[in-house]
Amino acid sequence: MSQTPSSPELSYPAVRNGLDFLRSVVEHLDGPDPDARAVKFAVVHLQAATEILLKAALASLDWQLVFADPDKVDEAAYKAGDFVSIGSGKAITLLKREGVEIANREKKEIERLALERNKLAHFGGTLSAAAVEARSGVVLEFLLRFIDDHIRTELDEHLAEEMRFVREGVPRIRGYVTARMARVEAELASLKHSTLTCPSCGMWALVADGGQLDCLVCVRSWDPETFPLEYAVYVLGHSWRDYRKTGQPANYCPECRASTLVDEAYLADAPEQQRAFCFSCSQAFDDLDNCTRCALPFQPRDNEDLTCGDCWSAALARD
Repeated sequence: MSQTPSSPELSYPAVRNGLDFLRSVVEHLDGPDPDARAVKFAVVHLQAATEILLKAALASLDWQLVFADPDKVDEAAYKAGDFVSIGSGKAITLLKREGVEIANREKKEIERLALERNKLAHFGGTLSAAAVEARSGVVLEFLLRFIDDHIRTELDEHLAEEMRFVREGVPRIRGYVTARMARVEAELASLKHSTLTCPSCGMWALVADGGQLDCLVCVRSWDPETFPLEYAVYVLGHSWRDYRKTGQPANYCPECRASTLVDEAYLADAPEQQRAFCFSCSQAFDDLDNCTRCALPFQPRDNEDLTCGDCWSAALARD
């Protein structure tokens, strides 16, 4: 009587597991127009790969650092994988403390990736394929460099082949967004005075037109009242914590009187020039000042103006 063969033991050490997830990301996004299911799995698997590879690099420095509770560090539990580990945010903090360089933009994209993963996995959110591919490209390129610098010594022949597959696929993913940008380039050429960097896909393709905020690449729209916070965090690189008490990082607009004016914006017609910009009326300002009476921003008519038109009119009416 023949004996039933036992199931092969599946061995997925951290690095191999992380690269397996990376391969899945490339496979899901490698195509002219990934569907919603492919985008969902790409985000979920990229977030998993990122967290795994960050912790793998940290463990190579000191395996005890990956325990969420330092009081429960145990080598047997570590070898068995039977413990609660830290998340990607904590891993980045500890890696930077150990001297590993991770740029603020890369850190923000990794943090944002975790948020998007939670929305997709738990709440059924939807994301634009173009936005996902553009931002995934940033994280993928970071991971390729990170693996080269901190994990490559652990790659055997099989894992090196996985790396080659991922490395060859990343330019194709980025190429999709580049192709979309090329298709709208002619339309954007005449709109540079009102075009900003999109906080979703990172391309110079967000057109502000009288209260309409639409990205021509990732086809996403925003409300002018909530957009200043998105712009401040995901384009300018500010921290959410900066606005916990104040709310939206926006001011009163002297043109349309909406509270949707930001002090720091960059437009495609002068990308290095900081300007004030209102997301409701799409008006740019170069030399705003604050009224000495009401403290609101206003456009001085000459260098001697100290008050806004409303305050000046009110003062004349009292006289």
